[in-house]
Amino acid sequence: MRTVFKVAALVGILLFIWSALFAPTFRYPFFWDDFHLIRPYSGSELVSVFHGVVDPDKIETPGLRPVSTFLYNFQGSLFGENVVLQRIFLFALMGVLLCAVGILFLELGLRFVQIAIVFALFIFSRAFASLVLWISLSHLILAYIFIVLTAYFFVLWIKRRRRTFFIVMLAFAIVATFNREETYTLPVVLPLLWLISSPDRARWREVLLAAVSLLVIACFHYWLWHFLVPEALSPRFTLGAVAGFLKAVAASSVPGGFTMIGWTDQLIGLLWAAFLIALIVIFLRTSRSRTRWQFLGLCGVGIILCLPALGVARAFGVALPTLAFMSAVSIAVVEVCQKSQFRQWRRYVFLGTVMVGLALGIGAGVRRSFYVSESLQQNCAARAERDGEFVFDLYKRPATIPEERRQAAIARLSALGIKSGEDVKNLKRDLKENPGRYPRNGEDRQVLFRSKYEYLSF
Repeated sequence: MRTVFKVAALVGILLFIWSALFAPTFRYPFFWDDFHLIRPYSGSELVSVFHGVVDPDKIETPGLRPVSTFLYNFQGSLFGENVVLQRIFLFALMGVLLCAVGILFLELGLRFVQIAIVFALFIFSRAFASLVLWISLSHLILAYIFIVLTAYFFVLWIKRRRRTFFIVMLAFAIVATFNREETYTLPVVLPLLWLISSPDRARWREVLLAAVSLLVIACFHYWLWHFLVPEALSPRFTLGAVAGFLKAVAASSVPGGFTMIGWTDQLIGLLWAAFLIALIVIFLRTSRSRTRWQFLGLCGVGIILCLPALGVARAFGVALPTLAFMSAVSIAVVEVCQKSQFRQWRRYVFLGTVMVGLALGIGAGVRRSFYVSESLQQNCAARAERDGEFVFDLYKRPATIPEERRQAAIARLSALGIKSGEDVKNLKRDLKENPGRYPRNGEDRQVLFRSKYEYLSF
């Protein structure tokens, strides 16, 4: 229990540091999908999500996710237009997620120092910023919480064989599945976690039972989803989908993100890649077979968790893969530090080099996170275009937006010279055909600017 409290304290400290660095983002107004998703829903709308798409306006990607809509209704009813409280709630969810991840890692055998490395790399990464800065992604964080709890009770079930753990595991899996489709990977991920965490291979029947049960839940949801939502998405195996999957894998292993613009970011990316390659080479030569298997297993978990990108590749959807890959990095770092054969001053130089490599990853993540927050400033041209599409009803169907929120958005856009749907269309065309007319510097809040990185970029 003492270690659990230490993990919770670590999460609190790191989240506080991130909040201090990015304090202005807590006042960023509602963005894009937030306009019509985060609101109170009528009774008929809530009932409709059990046999139809998550979005009663039928604007979003079709999905059978009733848990998401109930969460949005909770946020819209409780916090309303108070964007600061909305973001504090999002951070509270993230804190719960990270504490759950820490407890799972402890059960898998990771030490506190390894968990500290994982959390430092993840919390200051681009993946974290992309996830926590968009209010309507609260449902994704909630899904991650239930996925991690499913994995935790799976490990408890395998180790202690108590029926209660198995029932709780299934309950969490059902809630997670009817929130996000990332749970489809669990029938493969969980057996891998068992192989990583336990040297006991005699309990394969319990593992098989759990995997088959989760597969049944996933298949039932997939069938129900496609039966109730004829236009539902399916995994694609085109070259574009495979490219998106590979990009998600690459982005998950780089705290600063896969996309690199400018020589500074490219240099940082190359240095991080060099650090990883050197670390892996030393690790594979010096590590114990058991630790090597854990490292490779976690890399495999990260790759499998990227499979949802075959449906739609989302830059904000790589949080769990990033945690898996950063866990593998932490295992390698601790192992090479323990097994290094250097003596006297050479050992300090070696340890210092490892520390510099980790600091480089954290610094790259912080740098890219600032660009993520920049892309969500209200005078960012790409953001203004997306907000305008909602408030001026440029989608096929009108969006249900609380009137106070709509008028506040119209006032912000009007101050930037966007006063109608036609202005939004012109802005969209200019961003595509003549982006040079918008400056890079966004310090003047009354002038539209182009962010260095697009929010949805990997």
